[in-house]
Amino acid sequence: MSIRFTLMAAVLVASSSASASYRPSVDKDGCWDAKTPRNTKCLQQTDHKWNDGKITVTYSNSCDQRIYTKVCHDRNSGSRDCGAFGIRGNSSYKYYTYDATGDVSYNAVGSTQSSYDWVCKDRWNMTVR
Repeated sequence: MSIRFTLMAAVLVASSSASASYRPSVDKDGCWDAKTPRNTKCLQQTDHKWNDGKITVTYSNSCDQRIYTKVCHDRNSGSRDCGAFGIRGNSSYKYYTYDATGDVSYNAVGSTQSSYDWVCKDRWNMTVR
């Protein structure tokens, strides 16, 4: 019986700490720092594929809450292909660029309400270099 109680307590603690970073940083507009409880970024580049000068990169959100993401892929011409999009919690998004060099940069901010994405971007100074 005590082993069962210990296991249930461990599950309860783990589930309550899963959003530990989200809760203290979220503001009245639903903006937050887009970091995990271990203080790492929710947004990760999890895969990339090449096909005739086209790069397809998979960006994943490892957090439970929605994030607003900006990505930039450099092109051989010297220009950049940039895009911005939301990624639901524990989901992924693929972004592709033709004539790509392979250099990519990305950043994200937490945004629970899509209508406040631009507010959150400015509030957290989400730059992509």
